[in-house]
Amino acid sequence: MPGFESSAASFVEEAFWIVVGRAVTPVELREGTRQFDAGGRRALLMRLLSSLEFSNRRSAWKDGRDLQDRTGHERGLQSLGANDVFVKRAYECLLGRPADQGGLAHYTAALASGDSRMSIVRSLTLSEEFDQRYRDLAPQNGVLPRDTQLCELANPAKWDNPEWLAILRGLGLSDDKATMHRKPYEFTQLVYGCRRLGALRDDSAIISIGAGHELVLYWLANHARRVVATDLYEGVWQEVQGREGDPDVIRRPEDYAPFSYRRDRLVFMKMDGRRLAFRDGTFDIAYSLSSIEHFGGMPGAIATIREMGRVLKPGGVLTLATEYVLHGPPHEETFQPREFAELIEQPGLRLVEPLDEHVYRRYEYEAIDLFRNPYQTPHMVVRFNDTVFTTVIVFLRKL
Repeated sequence: MPGFESSAASFVEEAFWIVVGRAVTPVELREGTRQFDAGGRRALLMRLLSSLEFSNRRSAWKDGRDLQDRTGHERGLQSLGANDVFVKRAYECLLGRPADQGGLAHYTAALASGDSRMSIVRSLTLSEEFDQRYRDLAPQNGVLPRDTQLCELANPAKWDNPEWLAILRGLGLSDDKATMHRKPYEFTQLVYGCRRLGALRDDSAIISIGAGHELVLYWLANHARRVVATDLYEGVWQEVQGREGDPDVIRRPEDYAPFSYRRDRLVFMKMDGRRLAFRDGTFDIAYSLSSIEHFGGMPGAIATIREMGRVLKPGGVLTLATEYVLHGPPHEETFQPREFAELIEQPGLRLVEPLDEHVYRRYEYEAIDLFRNPYQTPHMVVRFNDTVFTTVIVFLRKL
């Protein structure tokens, strides 16, 4: 049926120009016209409207960005017959229905007045009617599988989670995978997990143990009612690790702020995490990021976790990040897996989910030699001689 084949080929060519903005290839034309009938028309349009090409084009228009090859696109659209024929086909391809008389008259008049055909396609693509059709047609379009777990070893998969990356960027940190680092991971995972658990709110009270003057404190001050940063602010930490233990932060916290923050929401206090000077049930969140390993081995770490749990409200969230040995001999200020399991098994606290200890069975990695050069990246797995370790982070709920 030569007439039918010609009609089918014309529809395929028109659909490609209207939906994805380019000419159909010979292979696509052959596949598109094969077994072409009413069902075939619908299947072709579903495929084109669900394509990455169309999604990118629509996203660019929604963001107000210009498209490449505007001239070529317009030239292709101009080849699709008279103005009224083009408008009818655009309605069919994009809205899935015949053009109503009002719409047909409006757009043919606009074209007669000098509007481009591409502007008509753009207008239909950005219409509320198309939004609804697109949601019904492809509700899962563009939703990628993503890692959402909370209790884990420092996980490179988080750099593929758009929600997590938005937090990382909001902290003012780079999202470049080649520069991924355990410390930005800890900051971001803290915020990500506390939000997911409903603990981080505008009215939340938060205490940080071994806080130094880390940037996440200032970020939290802009997103919570009260943030208390506690540390001994003495000893070797006054001179190393970015002077995280500098006692001057207590008197002039604004001098250490990486960005503007609500000064009335953040206070720095000299305090031993093993003996917190707060009443029971004061805070919604208590957290410590890679500090508890410096509190005197297992006895000091356990005492600190129990104190953090004590000052939490019932239902509050305790977030703990520390050094977790993947393999090799014991090393001071790191925890072997069995030690960490004992550490978090405390009365009145329960993991919000099982700990994923197998992250680095899924990834190849090179451990950064901290003695030779601690500034290399990606900085996710590190080592002291034969002791190879990474960050572990867990979230516990107070019963």
